[in-house]
Amino acid sequence: LQWRFDPTRPAVMIGTVDMIGSKLLFSGYGDSARIRPLNAGLIGCDTLIVHDESHLTPAFSRALRSIENFQKKAPAIPGIPPFKVIELSATNRETEDSILQITSADRDNEKVKARYFAVKRLHFHEIEKSGDLAPRIVELALKHSPDKTRVVIFVHSPEDATKIHRLLVEEMTKMAEEEWRNETGTGAMPKKDKDTLASRCNERVSILTGEIRGYERDRLLETKGMLPFTGKSVSEKTVFLVSTSAGEVGMDLHADHMVSDLSTLDSMIQRLGRVNRFGQTEARVDVVYEKSIRDKGNVDDPRGKTLKLLERRMNTAGGEPGLNVSPAALYEIMSDEAASEAFAAIPDMVEVTDILLDLWSQTSLTTVPARAEVAPWLHGIQENLPETWMAWRHELSLLADSDLTDDEIARWFQRYPISSSETLRRPTSRLKWSTIAEKQWVEDHENRPVFILYPNGQGRKMTIKELAEQRSRLNFAKVVFPSQLGGLNESGFFDIKAKGSVKDVADETVDRIVVEKIGDNYRLAPIAEWLTQHEPERADSSESRNERPRWTTLRNAVQTAEKNFNKKAILKLKVRQAMDWEDEPHELWLLLLKEMARGGPVAQKAYAVPSAAPSIDEHNRATAAVIKSMTETTELPSLIKEALHLAASHHDIGKAHARWQTAAGHPPESYFAKSGPGGIDWRILDGYRHELGSLMNVLEIPTIQEHPERDLILHLIATHHGWGRPHFEDRAFPIETDPETRNRTNIDIMTRYVRLQERFGYWRLAWLEALLRRADGIASMRQGANEEASDE
Repeated sequence: LQWRFDPTRPAVMIGTVDMIGSKLLFSGYGDSARIRPLNAGLIGCDTLIVHDESHLTPAFSRALRSIENFQKKAPAIPGIPPFKVIELSATNRETEDSILQITSADRDNEKVKARYFAVKRLHFHEIEKSGDLAPRIVELALKHSPDKTRVVIFVHSPEDATKIHRLLVEEMTKMAEEEWRNETGTGAMPKKDKDTLASRCNERVSILTGEIRGYERDRLLETKGMLPFTGKSVSEKTVFLVSTSAGEVGMDLHADHMVSDLSTLDSMIQRLGRVNRFGQTEARVDVVYEKSIRDKGNVDDPRGKTLKLLERRMNTAGGEPGLNVSPAALYEIMSDEAASEAFAAIPDMVEVTDILLDLWSQTSLTTVPARAEVAPWLHGIQENLPETWMAWRHELSLLADSDLTDDEIARWFQRYPISSSETLRRPTSRLKWSTIAEKQWVEDHENRPVFILYPNGQGRKMTIKELAEQRSRLNFAKVVFPSQLGGLNESGFFDIKAKGSVKDVADETVDRIVVEKIGDNYRLAPIAEWLTQHEPERADSSESRNERPRWTTLRNAVQTAEKNFNKKAILKLKVRQAMDWEDEPHELWLLLLKEMARGGPVAQKAYAVPSAAPSIDEHNRATAAVIKSMTETTELPSLIKEALHLAASHHDIGKAHARWQTAAGHPPESYFAKSGPGGIDWRILDGYRHELGSLMNVLEIPTIQEHPERDLILHLIATHHGWGRPHFEDRAFPIETDPETRNRTNIDIMTRYVRLQERFGYWRLAWLEALLRRADGIASMRQGANEEASDE
């Protein structure tokens, strides 16, 4: 998340269409309501989007161009940097004069020449039915076994990839056993030796699909069987890589030969780009297709048109067997009038409209029936969408087996988000739980807890049984399983047959600590250690109790944890209450410790960490100083700079309310800007928003009331934690506020928001909000608070 900490620092962000696109449209998958406008503003301004492999997601290209056009239509504001888009693709559907192409000078270069004319000969193989695909591909692939080479196998379906991977390992093991018997002249191989042999064969066959958990996918690149494909080693025996489209683009793969099913022309070109890339060998390409593709009923299938186009070229080429599919030959094939018809069909696409943006940008409204999911605007209308992500966490069992509300659990995951390395994805349509094995798995685990993180940042606790009934509500959601449940195999695939505990691969720079209290004794333990070592009989033994430090308050325990781990406590949740019937009350808390954020040039300015939380006035002055430093580097109009400075100078005065101070762990009459150890107690806060309190307190300040940018100042104060888009809930007001004042204030907030969004546009207004929010975060970090504290 460092890219969004300091807007003055240049940053390179790498993300998927879903990650970047959903954030641009104010709908970041998994982002909380408070974070969505921040991400949209920072990505939607002062950004160059390089859309790589743009031919794969034409709908996203259209959305990016729409966003660019919306920003061009709005009046330019000096000092607010623009949003730009560049598209990159090796297989563009349309040729334009500006496209970068190979020139005659390039062709004269020896290295370019070797790659451009790299020898690749394609051969077709027809099968009767789909069930023959995997065995035929395995047969063709194994013909390369004696050559000590690299063979990549491409197929469309993850199920086919899994089947081919299994058959390859089985056939290689059989071949190795037969070789062993011939060499030794004996009968059956001992089981121990057979298992070792199977393991060695398995090492030589890698599998890559989009349904592998990120952690295992990253580790795959460093395995013995995969290293030859990345050019990092030379294999002593032939190695195989079975891949879906996940290996077609975005990976620097090197193979000597290829076996594949038949795909569309653009896909085939991408696949062929992974074979004999440097022109150092002579590659054989075997393509297997079903006879039905030739049938009259499939004439509109672009795969059939690809077959027809390539076979026609093959039949007229003469000379050597097979079709020349070097880059030079593919260039000629692409010039054929029939080539464009052999490309994958462009999905039906929908336009980004101002009505949709009005709805998406109202991020404070978490449940609006009219607000559409953004997926069709990112991918078009496709059969394999929507998708569902799955992750495994240690703490899920403790969070779920508690009295915590869904909002409180969701807040935990907002503070400690699920990362891409923790997740795998599957089309939601495949989560049917309808096979005999799946139904049995659901029945065996029906009461085990899971937690669903919905795309709008909200969440819900449920059981496995309830999960199996939630198919339509899992669109683009994350399902978080307890790591103890299992369900992930060694390759990183979701597999209900996998029984062992799943490795928790959450961000290791964040510590999850269990604070356990029995009687007056506290004990601190990292959650992994607590789960593996905590045994009721040991925990309750007198020896165990005597070993525990004796702290008199939870505050002291949290402070000790911060000192021991040299991190800040940003959240604590009570997951077990003491029971009346217990002789020695037993309570549990989950504590989240996080390193101090590392900012850019503005954030890295030297500072002294105070011994106590800063006062509200001190923090407001510090934030104003940061926003001044930020805006000095921009060409923003002076009145807008003043508005940002005035908003920063008053943004936190609502924290002086007794409810906020009590929830922050201070006496009610205190005047501190930051919470004590462990963060805010949200139950005490009970919905109160200090930024709303700040807004109501500044309404009578003359310098703000008389300022030409009064609307902007008040809006920035109201939205500096992402709320107020377009209003606040009633419980966010100070408890003493009467209904008439609440209604009038909310109407004013909404009308200001509409006026400002019409004036600045969707992303520019969000960008101005983001400047104040990040100044707040940087000031918090300088004053010794974790950056997360700025979003309490």
